[in-house]
Amino acid sequence: MTDESQGMIAFLGVAPDPRLLDDDLENLPGPEQRREAPVSTQQHDRLVAAGSVLTGVSLIGGVALLLYGAWRLLFEGGGALDAVVAAVGLLLAATHWGWVHVAEYVGLTIDGRQAHEIETQREQWLATIEPYPRFSVGTSVGDDGSTHVRRFLHRPVLTDRKTFTFVRESGVEHIHEADAPAEVIAEDVETMRRQARLQTDRMHELWDAASTAYAAALLSAHDDQERLAAQRAAAVALSEHINASLEEAPLVE
Repeated sequence: MTDESQGMIAFLGVAPDPRLLDDDLENLPGPEQRREAPVSTQQHDRLVAAGSVLTGVSLIGGVALLLYGAWRLLFEGGGALDAVVAAVGLLLAATHWGWVHVAEYVGLTIDGRQAHEIETQREQWLATIEPYPRFSVGTSVGDDGSTHVRRFLHRPVLTDRKTFTFVRESGVEHIHEADAPAEVIAEDVETMRRQARLQTDRMHELWDAASTAYAAALLSAHDDQERLAAQRAAAVALSEHINASLEEAPLVE
C-alpha cells in the first residue's frame, strides 16, 4: 500500500481525462460508474405530431374557407367579409407546411437544451473523480462449474495529455470447486469485499490528507518553486498520515 499511496503525489493538480466518461468508464468500480439515461424525445415527438395535425387542419380549413369565400364572391354577390374569408383561407392553405417546420425547430431547441444539461452534468461528475486506487471484488463461474472470486485494483495512471484515467488489474483470486457449499463461497466473497472497502477507504483518506495539504499550500503559490513546496507539503502530510495509520489496528471490521 505504501508504494501506491506515495505515487499519489504525481496526481496532485491533475485533471481527470474525458475518456472516463466513455471508453475508460469500465475501469472504475461498478458503483462509481455513471450511466446516463437516454435523451428523451417524447416532447419532440409530441411537438412534431401536433405540428402535423395543425398542418392538416390548416390545409383542410384553408381550402374550405377559400372555396366558401370564392363561391360567395363569384355566385352570390358576396362583399368584403367574403373576400377576407377567401384571403384567410388562401393564406392558411399556402402556409400549412409552416406548422411542421415550427414544431421541428422548437423540438430541436428542446433537444439541444436537454443535451446541454446532460453534458454539463457529465462534466460536473467527471470533476468529482479523485485519483486514488480503488479495490473491488467480482465473481465468475468457470467452465467446470467452479466459482472464481477475484479482487481487482482500479489504479490511476497518467496520460500523455497530462490528465489521469484508470486501469483495472486483477489481483488475488480464490477458486471454489463446483461442490463447495454456498455459505462458504458467500462468506469468502463478503470477507474480500470488506477488505476491499477498507483498503479503498484507507487510500481515500491518504488522498484527502495529501490533496488538502497541497490545496492549502497552493493558495499562496505564485511560481514553480512555491508549487514544489506545495507538493512537498502534501508529501509530508501523506507520510504523516501513513505513519499514523501504521499504528492503527489491521484492516478488519
